[in-house]
Amino acid sequence: MSIEKSPEIVRILHAQEMRGERIVNHIRFAFALLSVYTFAHVWTVNTPAANTIFAVQIGGYLVYSLLLYAFFRLRPGVYVGWLKYVSIFVDLALLTLTALATARNHSGIIEYFTSYLSTVYVLWNLMSGFRYSLAACLYSAGLSALFNSVVLAVTVYTDAVPISPVSVYGQNAINLADQCQQVLFIALPGVVAGIIARMSRNLILRAEVESLARARLEREKQELGRYLSKDLVDFVLSDPRRLKLGGTRRHVSVMFTDIRNFTPLAESVEPEVVVSFLNEYFTEMVDIVFRYGGTLDKYIGDGLMAVFGAPLSVEDAPKRAVMAAIEMVQALERFNQRQHLGCGEIRMGVGIATGTVISGNIGSLQRMEYTCIGDTVNTASRLEQANKELGSKIIICQATYAAVNEAIPAQATGAVSIRGKNRQVHPYIVDHADVSPARLSELRRQLLQAPRRMESMPPRPDAPRVPVVWSGTDRGGAQ
Repeated sequence: MSIEKSPEIVRILHAQEMRGERIVNHIRFAFALLSVYTFAHVWTVNTPAANTIFAVQIGGYLVYSLLLYAFFRLRPGVYVGWLKYVSIFVDLALLTLTALATARNHSGIIEYFTSYLSTVYVLWNLMSGFRYSLAACLYSAGLSALFNSVVLAVTVYTDAVPISPVSVYGQNAINLADQCQQVLFIALPGVVAGIIARMSRNLILRAEVESLARARLEREKQELGRYLSKDLVDFVLSDPRRLKLGGTRRHVSVMFTDIRNFTPLAESVEPEVVVSFLNEYFTEMVDIVFRYGGTLDKYIGDGLMAVFGAPLSVEDAPKRAVMAAIEMVQALERFNQRQHLGCGEIRMGVGIATGTVISGNIGSLQRMEYTCIGDTVNTASRLEQANKELGSKIIICQATYAAVNEAIPAQATGAVSIRGKNRQVHPYIVDHADVSPARLSELRRQLLQAPRRMESMPPRPDAPRVPVVWSGTDRGGAQ
């Protein structure tokens, strides 16, 4: 279905046509009132027969105008496609009655050819453009040419006016070449109006299409915004090529969170209560991730995976991840103060690792998701699980500590063995209580004011892809 035939665009164009019809009716009514005023001053110098026809003509304009006013008032939202053609016919037919009136007046039909009637024809032809319809304008031009040609033919056939072989002016005679030229130039404004109407219609169409596209894009952004950060939504929608399969190497900080002892919690309260709690919990946690420029990669049961630095490059990704983790723990403490689940204190663990990942669209052509995979992701997942053994809330890897140690204090845990890695790791524990509120406020202000940069361009379709390395059963997420 073409754009112009879409229901919404058709409705808009129809509304514009009917709006133009109302404008023409206002002008028609004003023309009728002006004609009444003129007729009141000249009726005494006309013949009774001419006055009768003039009265019918003016009355026709008034009656038709009032009928349309009543119709528009009673049926304000109705579109009548044939109305413009009827209106054009009525206007031009009533105007052509002037030929019949002047034929019965003192000077005869020569008045028709020498008066201002050609100017009025031009006016009606130009007003046909208010309908935003090329067909209506051409119809008006053709009809006016037809009516004037008929008047000229009858005049010549009946010898009502002498035919001069040369151009004449101010005499009781006409020249056929001059009159044919006048008929042409009476009709020509209708053609010009049609071109303008077509251009105006296209402008309206383009404006409405762009407006609908913007509205649709906003709706899509709102829907995607339920799952992704605003920056990631803009990133994806700004270039459809980013929805292709493939990935690139990115240096990021990956975060995993998890609620401690969630299974007993789910068993001790009603499922509806658990769902309500998770919705409130995730809403607050994800807001914090988005605030610090992170991307929500996925929900994993009662936990989540977030990435700082992909697909958006951010300054100080490790600091952003650690600050987000601290605010998450603080938010959960506030939640514990007001919640009444009857299951004691709810605790959470956060694991953060910094390093190189493969960032991109992973999956199939039918269904894909933007995610990060690699050893850094696996490490973050395992560090989060290590909180259970160490009794901590936030654990970060050595690379993350190296990036934040001057701003955020952390305690070394010593060598720790984690599942899936042959070598031991040396993580650090971050205790939010060790950071003063003033220091946290300063770091928050610095990070939230720092700019975030969009990934410049996705990899070209013909560029070589970086191979994705699978590690055992790990996909780069929690297993």
